[in-house]
Amino acid sequence: MNGAPSHENNSMERDEIDRSRIGEARYSNYAEIGHNSSEFVFDFGQVWFDGVAAGVYVRVVTSPDTAQRLYDLLNEALSQYRSAFGEIRRGLAADQT
Repeated sequence: MNGAPSHENNSMERDEIDRSRIGEARYSNYAEIGHNSSEFVFDFGQVWFDGVAAGVYVRVVTSPDTAQRLYDLLNEALSQYRSAFGEIRRGLAADQT
Protein backbone atom coordinates (compact mmCIF):
# COMPACT_ATOMS: atom_id res chain seq x y z
CA MET A 1 0.00 0.00 0.00
CA ASN A 2 3.10 2.27 0.18
CA GLY A 3 1.79 4.36 3.10
CA ALA A 4 -0.97 6.00 1.07
CA PRO A 5 -4.53 5.85 2.36
CA SER A 6 -6.86 3.39 0.70
CA HIS A 7 -9.20 5.04 -1.78
CA GLU A 8 -10.95 1.84 -2.85
CA ASN A 9 -14.12 2.34 -0.83
CA ASN A 10 -13.93 6.01 0.10
CA SER A 11 -13.69 7.78 -3.23
CA MET A 12 -15.98 10.74 -3.86
CA GLU A 13 -16.20 9.66 -7.49
CA ARG A 14 -16.11 6.10 -8.79
CA ASP A 15 -14.30 7.00 -12.02
CA GLU A 16 -10.52 6.86 -12.33
CA ILE A 17 -8.86 9.77 -10.54
CA ASP A 18 -5.51 11.23 -11.62
CA ARG A 19 -3.43 11.63 -8.44
CA SER A 20 -0.18 12.39 -10.27
CA ARG A 21 -0.28 16.09 -9.25
CA ILE A 22 -0.84 15.63 -5.52
CA GLY A 23 1.46 17.98 -3.67
CA GLU A 24 3.41 17.55 -0.48
CA ALA A 25 1.55 15.83 2.37
CA ARG A 26 1.33 17.81 5.62
CA TYR A 27 0.31 16.55 9.06
CA SER A 28 -2.68 18.37 10.54
CA ASN A 29 -3.89 18.32 14.13
CA TYR A 30 -5.86 21.55 13.75
CA ALA A 31 -8.89 22.37 11.64
CA GLU A 32 -11.45 25.14 11.30
CA ILE A 33 -14.56 25.17 9.14
CA GLY A 34 -16.50 28.20 8.00
CA HIS A 35 -19.30 28.70 5.55
CA ASN A 36 -21.62 31.15 3.86
CA SER A 37 -24.65 30.50 1.67
CA SER A 38 -22.63 29.28 -1.32
CA GLU A 39 -19.40 27.70 -0.04
CA PHE A 40 -17.60 25.94 2.78
CA VAL A 41 -14.04 26.83 3.80
CA PHE A 42 -11.83 24.20 5.47
CA ASP A 43 -8.55 25.36 7.03
CA PHE A 44 -6.03 22.70 8.10
CA GLY A 45 -2.84 23.28 10.04
CA GLN A 46 -0.74 22.37 13.01
CA VAL A 47 -0.84 23.62 16.58
CA TRP A 48 1.95 23.16 19.08
CA PHE A 49 1.10 22.71 22.73
CA ASP A 50 3.72 25.17 24.00
CA GLY A 51 1.63 28.28 23.37
CA VAL A 52 2.68 28.88 19.78
CA ALA A 53 -0.21 29.95 17.56
CA ALA A 54 -1.58 27.41 15.09
CA GLY A 55 -0.16 27.57 11.60
CA VAL A 56 -2.69 27.06 8.79
CA TYR A 57 -1.09 25.29 5.81
CA VAL A 58 -4.01 24.39 3.58
CA ARG A 59 -7.32 26.07 2.78
CA VAL A 60 -9.94 24.18 0.79
CA VAL A 61 -12.99 26.04 -0.52
CA THR A 62 -15.84 23.94 -1.87
CA SER A 63 -19.56 23.85 -2.58
CA PRO A 64 -22.17 22.77 -0.01
CA ASP A 65 -22.85 19.66 -2.13
CA THR A 66 -19.20 18.60 -2.03
CA ALA A 67 -19.02 19.40 1.69
CA GLN A 68 -22.01 17.09 2.25
CA ARG A 69 -20.34 14.31 0.25
CA LEU A 70 -17.15 14.82 2.27
CA TYR A 71 -19.19 14.57 5.48
CA ASP A 72 -20.78 11.32 4.30
CA LEU A 73 -17.40 9.85 3.32
CA LEU A 74 -15.83 10.88 6.61
CA ASN A 75 -18.67 9.24 8.56
CA GLU A 76 -18.19 6.04 6.55
CA ALA A 77 -14.41 6.08 7.06
CA LEU A 78 -14.77 6.71 10.82
CA SER A 79 -17.19 3.82 11.11
CA GLN A 80 -14.72 1.53 9.31
CA TYR A 81 -11.89 2.80 11.55
CA ARG A 82 -13.89 2.10 14.74
CA SER A 83 -14.75 -1.39 13.49
CA ALA A 84 -11.08 -2.12 12.85
CA PHE A 85 -9.39 -0.32 15.76
CA GLY A 86 -12.02 0.55 18.39
CA GLU A 87 -13.19 3.89 19.66
CA ILE A 88 -11.11 6.98 18.96
CA ARG A 89 -9.38 8.55 21.96
CA ARG A 90 -9.87 12.29 22.13
CA GLY A 91 -8.07 15.12 23.82
CA LEU A 92 -4.56 16.24 24.60
CA ALA A 93 -3.40 12.90 26.01
CA ALA A 94 -4.41 11.09 22.81
CA ASP A 95 -2.47 13.58 20.64
CA GLN A 96 0.72 13.07 22.63
CA THR A 97 0.84 9.26 22.50
